[in-house]
Amino acid sequence: MYVPSTEPSRDSTSYVHDLVQTAMSTGKGKNKVMHGAPQALIICSSALRVVELVKMLRVVTKRPVAKLFSRHIKIDMQKKMLEEGAVDVAVGTPNRVLRLLRDGDLKVNRLKLVAIDCWQDEKMRVVVDMDDTRSDLFAIWRDVLLPASKKPDYNFKLRLM
Repeated sequence: MYVPSTEPSRDSTSYVHDLVQTAMSTGKGKNKVMHGAPQALIICSSALRVVELVKMLRVVTKRPVAKLFSRHIKIDMQKKMLEEGAVDVAVGTPNRVLRLLRDGDLKVNRLKLVAIDCWQDEKMRVVVDMDDTRSDLFAIWRDVLLPASKKPDYNFKLRLM
């Protein structure tokens, strides 16, 4: 049995693993599986970074980790996957996550953790610095997460990693 530490280690692989595992280790009554409603949502700057994190996170959950980005994966396929399959962890780029949230295919009612991946690309930029990701990232916060955080039945943590 995995017992999460109170503070995750700073090694990036174990840090991500600890964050997601801690988010998913709450009481069973609150973890009722709902299609399209992950417990952990990680937002990354690029599709390459999404794929890298998905590989690391496959050991955390028994269910598939949702890859939410637009490169080589059609949105209709992702909508079908969210509709038909149970998802504990979703990792995606801001644009695709925002579109799925606005269309109602990705739901926040089961979220325990929202993590913003602050991985630096070769130009030393992070997801908040990039022109093509910044506006979508802030729209996710402004239009979806902030209103949800004001409801008493929603209780999720926002982390930068």
